[in-house]
Amino acid sequence: MLTRGATWVVTTGEAGMRSQAMGLASAIGLPLVEKRVSIRAPWRWLPSGALPLPLSAIGDDSDPLSPPWPRLIVCCGRRAAGAALLVKRLSGGRALAAFVQNPELARARFDLVVAMPHDGVTGRNVVTVGTALHPVTPDVLARAGGAWRERLLSGRPRFAGVLIGGDNANYRLSAAVTARLLRVLAKAHAEHGLGAAITPSRRTGEAARRLIADAIAGKTWATMWNGAGDNPYLGILALAERLIVTGESISMISEALATGRPVHILPLEGRGRRHESFLARIVREKLVSPIAGDDLDWSFAGPGPVNATAEPAARLRAMLARQAAD
Repeated sequence: MLTRGATWVVTTGEAGMRSQAMGLASAIGLPLVEKRVSIRAPWRWLPSGALPLPLSAIGDDSDPLSPPWPRLIVCCGRRAAGAALLVKRLSGGRALAAFVQNPELARARFDLVVAMPHDGVTGRNVVTVGTALHPVTPDVLARAGGAWRERLLSGRPRFAGVLIGGDNANYRLSAAVTARLLRVLAKAHAEHGLGAAITPSRRTGEAARRLIADAIAGKTWATMWNGAGDNPYLGILALAERLIVTGESISMISEALATGRPVHILPLEGRGRRHESFLARIVREKLVSPIAGDDLDWSFAGPGPVNATAEPAARLRAMLARQAAD
């Protein structure tokens, strides 16, 4: 039994994976149901798609995978790929399945794979996009701007939005990088009158938070979200004059690009092959401006809004239409 018009978004719950899957699923225009799953051992140790998952492989802390089945499954994250294909199989193959990024061994079993150039994926069922998918649309930004305008613009009519990530397997937000960011913000205020609205992420270490908090203490032109109450992230995207984003997060960079504002990239310490390939390409395509030294490139105006969702969403809508006609 299929649920008429429903889309399941299947991930293991990480924010970056959820954002990408929700971005594609939201663009289809069908009602959404999120399904967070965990995979039991030994299946979670296997490459995605290496073996068909039994229903018993789904952890007890997962959302239920039971009928009525969706018309469409959108999945992101290799650990969730098997769960998405399990749902497709349990639906009798009638539910379409789309995967964002590279599902590795399971690639041919998905109806659509949406990947970026650095994923190195090709095939008849593959759509290549230039930036990560996400749910930051013009409507989302307009609503966020209205909700946050008074709080973010009060006493600070012009500001740079600062989106801070943090340490991961390849990059480190060190004290030196944090100090450099603070010099960039101080110079932007002193020479251009630009304030700063800063939002850290769950990856931002406590040491970096303390350095920033101490540096901006008593300054009316700069604020940082302290983790209490609503995160101003979307409000910052909607209202900032320019955006500064730490370079380890493809998702945050892609969401910043959707605003059409100039996006400046703050490099972190370290290297990662996939990230370096992504960053080199978007710099080459003049989508972003890397921060060199302690100043922004004030001549950089950006390319206007960039959002990669349209083509894969159109492909999926066409597939759904053909399915409905059969």
